[in-house]
Amino acid sequence: MNFRTFILGLAASFGLPWLLLIVVPAMKYQSLAPVAYDKEKDGMDGIYPPAPVNGQGQLVYVREGCNQCHTQMIRPVQLGLDGWYKGWGQDQEARPAAPVRSNRLEDYLGEKYALLGVQRIGPDLANAGWRLTDRAKVHQHLFSPKSVHDWSTMPSYAHLYKVQKIQGPPSDRAIKLPKKFALPAGYEAVPTPEAEVLVDYLFSLKRDFPVPGQIAPVAAAAPAPAKK
Repeated sequence: MNFRTFILGLAASFGLPWLLLIVVPAMKYQSLAPVAYDKEKDGMDGIYPPAPVNGQGQLVYVREGCNQCHTQMIRPVQLGLDGWYKGWGQDQEARPAAPVRSNRLEDYLGEKYALLGVQRIGPDLANAGWRLTDRAKVHQHLFSPKSVHDWSTMPSYAHLYKVQKIQGPPSDRAIKLPKKFALPAGYEAVPTPEAEVLVDYLFSLKRDFPVPGQIAPVAAAAPAPAKK
């Protein structure tokens, strides 16, 4: 093998994957645009995807490295990896009427970053906005993870909260902690603006909205609900 053939082979070995895995998907994503639902075909009005995530909170999420432990991507159901998880989408039944669909490129339109994540040390957050209901509990979890689950390996984000001496009545925004994790007497912890926008961001994560043109086929293919 001569040197020229070696260089061309080397360039093809690295250049082709780079082209197919990075350049082509990036160009495809840049050409995407929101799609309007067809009232007659889809049975609903509006635009898909309906709303972007909270941008300010996303910046805090990125800065704190949350995407190192949490993914934001539901993988294809046919791979046998995802689907049928309780609470992963707007359908909170133990067995949803239809499988939780895998994410599409369009789901991330309007986001500055598509935070697909690196590994699932913690639960996937692609549709966290559906299953999070108690804002105060989310703040407690961020401030003191082990006070919510003693087995939690999540680091504390106490630096996003202000521990202050109670002056007069306690703040109605103060984090409620069990006795074992309580702050010294006379002190309380309240969320900073950064903590508030981070929680706003988590509540805004909803990426399982119906896909235009696929609503009827998905409904037709869904298994019949079990009789009670």
